[in-house]
Amino acid sequence: MDGEQHRATHALIGGKSMPGPETTPSVTFVPSGRGKAQCPANPDFPYGKALDLCAGKPGVWVELPYPAPECGAFIIAGERIDSVAVTAAGRADDPTKVKVPYRSAA
Repeated sequence: MDGEQHRATHALIGGKSMPGPETTPSVTFVPSGRGKAQCPANPDFPYGKALDLCAGKPGVWVELPYPAPECGAFIIAGERIDSVAVTAAGRADDPTKVKVPYRSAA
């Protein structure tokens, strides 16, 4: 598997606007070392699922490579968001996109 399959930068596709220049969060896949998933996917999510981590706060939707290449985590980082990690297993029920809250202006 080449580095491009492990690292991808994706365009913003939503969220509320905030002042200042917009930058695209980066998405990096980090394999766990466990290889392919050993358990079947959740049949309730045959086309993946969107995760909203914002709890009602403004944020940005970030597309993820789908499905993940194997068990591991997507690290999402950007100038205007806190870094988050989202686990995936390379199955149909992997996350397809994540809404990440903007960093608070403290």
